[in-house]
Amino acid sequence: MEKGFTLIELMIVVAIVGIIAAIAYPNYRDSVVRTQRADATTTVARLAAAQERFYTMQSPATYAADFRTLLDDASIATGTTSISSDEGLYTVSLSNPSCSSTVGASTTVHSCFTLTAQPAGGKSQRDDEECLEISHTNTGKSSENKAGTSNSAGTCW
Repeated sequence: MEKGFTLIELMIVVAIVGIIAAIAYPNYRDSVVRTQRADATTTVARLAAAQERFYTMQSPATYAADFRTLLDDASIATGTTSISSDEGLYTVSLSNPSCSSTVGASTTVHSCFTLTAQPAGGKSQRDDEECLEISHTNTGKSSENKAGTSNSAGTCW
């Protein structure tokens, strides 16, 4: 009796391993993308809470227009409206779209805000088909998929 494996037996094992890998890797990749999405949701939620705190402490009541003001951080340049998320996987931008008014001689008041997280350049989150953009406004949360349509299923948050 001979010892060892035949070429056919080895080829069958390689084919089985290949099939298992072809099924497992995409599932693993999807799981990683969904898990890393938490970087955007936690960063945006933390910044939205900071905006609400800022709003309640101002007179007249206003939302912050940049991250230096919002975070009270002198190391951030004045007028900075984009920062990296906590883990660096997303770029978070702050805007006050069409809701600014002037009070008195020169006080600008912002009655709304939008925080938007988008995958940072060259990061794996660009593969996120379901939640390419995650937003939080003064009225609530929203998200968009890669096609640019609203994701109302609630899978992003």
